[in-house]
Amino acid sequence: MTAVHGIHDVVGVGYGPAAMAVAAVFEDDNESAGPDHERIRAAFIERESSSAWQPNLLLPGTDIQHHFLRDLATPRDPRSRFTFPNYLKDTGRLYPFTLMGNYVTRAEWSQYLLWAAEQLGQEVRYDAEVLGVAPAGAGQNVELAIVSYRDRRTGELGQMAGRNVLVSSGHLPYVPEVFSPVQGDQVFHASEYLPRAAAFDPGSPLRVAVIGAGQNAGEIFVHLAQTLPRAQVYLLARNSGIRMYELGHFSNEAYFPDETDYFYALDSQLRQRIFGEQHATNYAAVDPDLSTIMYRLVYEDRFFGRRRLHVRKRTEVTRADACPHGIRLSLREVYLDTADELEVDAVVVCTGYVEPRLPSFLAPFADFVVTDASGDPQVTKAHRVVTKPRCEVGIYLNGITEWRHGINSATSFSTIALKAERIARDIKRGGRPNGSKPAAEQPAARFGLQEPFASLKPARGKV
Repeated sequence: MTAVHGIHDVVGVGYGPAAMAVAAVFEDDNESAGPDHERIRAAFIERESSSAWQPNLLLPGTDIQHHFLRDLATPRDPRSRFTFPNYLKDTGRLYPFTLMGNYVTRAEWSQYLLWAAEQLGQEVRYDAEVLGVAPAGAGQNVELAIVSYRDRRTGELGQMAGRNVLVSSGHLPYVPEVFSPVQGDQVFHASEYLPRAAAFDPGSPLRVAVIGAGQNAGEIFVHLAQTLPRAQVYLLARNSGIRMYELGHFSNEAYFPDETDYFYALDSQLRQRIFGEQHATNYAAVDPDLSTIMYRLVYEDRFFGRRRLHVRKRTEVTRADACPHGIRLSLREVYLDTADELEVDAVVVCTGYVEPRLPSFLAPFADFVVTDASGDPQVTKAHRVVTKPRCEVGIYLNGITEWRHGINSATSFSTIALKAERIARDIKRGGRPNGSKPAAEQPAARFGLQEPFASLKPARGKV
C-alpha cells in the first residue's frame, strides 16, 4: 500500500499560471510578515515536466493576447517580485524590451513563467498524473483530502494529504466525435502540434488540413504555410470567414475585475446571455496582425499561381476515415448542403477546449458537493466548492469557473492575480474550519499518516 506522509494546508492539482499566482500570494505574505506569521504549507502536482506555458504552441512570431502588466502579480501588488517587469529587470532585458512597443512573444511569456516557478521554489512533483482526490476523515467529518498520483516516468504511485485542494488543472482539449475513430499520429489536437509537426518532412508534398477558425487555427495555418513550402494546406471553417476578435474598448472591459462581481451576481440564464455577447472578445476569432498575415499569404499564393493555400469557408467535416493514402474527410457546405471529399496526410484539430464543471478526479467527493437546480456545483465568489456541512475540506476551482465567474476568469490572464488573492485569502480564513489546529500541529498518526512528508521533495528540482 502506498504510504501517505504528513498533512499540508494545500495540495495543488496542476502548477501552471493559475496555481503559481496563488503560490505567489502565499510567498509574498510570508516575506512581508513577521517571524510569528503562520505559513501556509503547500505542495503541488503537475502532469507536465515543467511549468512552461503552452509549450506545444510556442510558434515563431506568435505573441500573447493580453497586456503584459496583467501578469501573475502586478494587478494584486505591483511591488511583488513575481511581476513581469521584475522578470525583465532580473534577466537584463528591461531596456531592450522598452523598444519592442509592448510586444511580448509567446516564447518569452513562457520563459517568464518558468522564471517565476524557479523564484517561487514551491514543492512541486512534476511528471505526475493525478488519479483521484478522495475524502478521508475522523469520525463523522471529512477533514482531509487524499490526492493520489502516478509518476509518469517510473510508474511509481504516491499520495498527498491536504486540508484544501487547489484544482488548477485547466481546460481539456476538445476533439469532435467525428475525428475520434482516426485520432492519433495523423489526426491530433492543436495542443499536441509542435511535437507532431516535427515529424513532417519539409521537402515532401504533404496535404494538411487545419480544422477551425480561431487564433490557434490561424497560427498553425501560417506556420505550415511557411515551414512546408511544398505542402497543400487547407483551412476548413464552418463560418463565413475568419473573423477578428471584438476589440472594442468598452466591450473589452469584460476583463476588468468589477465585471466578475457583476457576472457572478446574475442567474444562470443571464450569465449565458452575457457570455454570448462577450464570446467574440476571446474565442473563435483571430487578432488583426494574424488576419493580415493570413490574407497576405493567401493573396500572394494566388498571385504567383502556386495554389497551395486554401481557405474553405462554410465547410464542416461530417466524417473522417482512414484510407490507403491518408485520411479521407467527408465535407458539407453548411448552407447549400452540398457534399465533397478531401484526402489529406494529416489533420490538425483546432476546435478549442472544454471547461469541466467538476473534473473527473474529484468524483469521490461528488456526494459531498452541493449542486444548483441545473446540477452544476455551487461555487462561492472565492472559487470554493460549496460542500455539505460534514465535509470540512476546501475544494477550490482555480481557472475552470468561467461559466460562473465570467469570461475573464479562466483562460485569460487579465484577472489571474486578483483571483489568486481572493482564493488565498479564503484559504487562510476558512481552510481550517471549526478552529482546528494548524496543519503542522495536527498529529499525523490520527489519520494513519507518516512523518515527515518526504514524498513532497521536487522530483526534478526547481524548474
